[in-house]
Amino acid sequence: MISSEIQKKLYEFVKPSYPKIKIEIVDTNENVRNLYFTDEKFELLYPEQRYHYLVYLIPPDFYEQNLRNTIWFELAPNENPEDLEYLDQEVIDNIKDDIVRILKDKVNFVSLLDKEFSSQNVKCFGDFRHSKKILNDLEFSNQDQFDIFHVLMDEGGYCDCEILYNVFKESEYSKKYWEHRHE
Repeated sequence: MISSEIQKKLYEFVKPSYPKIKIEIVDTNENVRNLYFTDEKFELLYPEQRYHYLVYLIPPDFYEQNLRNTIWFELAPNENPEDLEYLDQEVIDNIKDDIVRILKDKVNFVSLLDKEFSSQNVKCFGDFRHSKKILNDLEFSNQDQFDIFHVLMDEGGYCDCEILYNVFKESEYSKKYWEHRHE
């Protein structure tokens, strides 16, 4: 499929969730396509979250046939690919157990987030706004939070509620959620 056809299909898949998204496809001389997705909704999200939300919207067979050998850049307006920061998988693997233990046992992060969501006064917005507030209150630095959120995403926590549903499944909020899903 040529780039313009892929771009058209990507708009079809993504526009319902991201009506203002801009998609650009650049063919490189190494026979690799670079995909640039730009949307203001990405402003508060880490690149890994952005990719997670986008790839979920694309049918797996289309991805497999047309996007396997592509390089993705999910950008907020006025952001460049070199601005994006990622945490190496080896680093995540090395710090994961300590971070999960600290969040659960030492600083009460899980209890605090669980309490907020269990009160039903809080809504998940598909980002980490509630978790960031708690971590700021617990005086975690921005760099510590960067590491923490990359570990949580690696465990399936791409937003506040998923931290409880997928990472800390023993939380009350998670138990209630899964109990209602099975009813």
